[in-house]
Amino acid sequence: MVCPFYNEEAILADSVTRLLERVDTLPDPCEVIIVDDGSTDRSLAIAQDLARRHAALRVVTYAANRGRGYALRAGIEEARGDLVITTEIDLSWGDDIVHRLTEALRSRPDADIVVASPHLSGGGYVGVPAARARLSAIGNRMIRIAAGSPLTMHTGMTRGYRRGVIQALPLSSDGKEIHVEILSKALALGYRVHEIPAVLRWDAHKLARGARRRSSTPILHTIVTHLTLAAGVAPFRYLFVASALLAVGGGGFMGGAVYSLLTDRVAIFLAIVGFFLGLFAFLVLAVGILAGQNSVIQRELSRLQMDLRRARLQRPHE
Repeated sequence: MVCPFYNEEAILADSVTRLLERVDTLPDPCEVIIVDDGSTDRSLAIAQDLARRHAALRVVTYAANRGRGYALRAGIEEARGDLVITTEIDLSWGDDIVHRLTEALRSRPDADIVVASPHLSGGGYVGVPAARARLSAIGNRMIRIAAGSPLTMHTGMTRGYRRGVIQALPLSSDGKEIHVEILSKALALGYRVHEIPAVLRWDAHKLARGARRRSSTPILHTIVTHLTLAAGVAPFRYLFVASALLAVGGGGFMGGAVYSLLTDRVAIFLAIVGFFLGLFAFLVLAVGILAGQNSVIQRELSRLQMDLRRARLQRPHE
């Protein structure tokens, strides 16, 4: 299990203690890896003190704040179990979320990744500001359309992975866009991703006294970066639509030019506009074809990188 944190001294001790208590009820032994993303408060000291008192707890740390993506990659790299669960350190997705994700992977041998989604029937948001929940829903729907994905949740960290899958994926994102990167590459490489409904709760009683539940995520910026990454999965479809619209516009202007010519009106300006719209349509289509070919190349490179990473990961065990 991997949980990143940054400057959480107010809630860390209580949250990790609750997390360890829940993990201890799993039927199989489980390690808990908490990743200090360069905290500047007392979070690291608290985490290390907890690790000295709990054998199942491991702390990964580094000097500077690098972002959630970097923290997740660092923690996942250290994981040794067959299954890797990533979630919020305060169990805001439910005290049973680790059990549910583990059970979903155990009961579904066809699943390589299981995603907790508040957008499925039975899921939802509790205590989360309505505007933020709405933006998340809209953003995920837009990402779903942009990426051509069947999934309803692309931006959440709470997921379960088979270790051989997640450690082999060639990941590079340091920020929260890593969540979209993981799913985009997993789906492109043919991995099977399933979802389970889950409720995200921002409960005050789960926090240390005096602490306030917060999120430092600039959600509009996050949605834009996520959409950009998602659109890169299948760029041809969007450029083809743009090209088609330009071609239709160009055809309309050329038709108007012909009509003007037949009725003894000035046609040159309409013809010029039609010509340039047609030219732009051709150029956009050409860029779309090249972008599509680039996506295929990137997918094959990802597959090659994945094979190399898997070979490197297996070498120490030979």
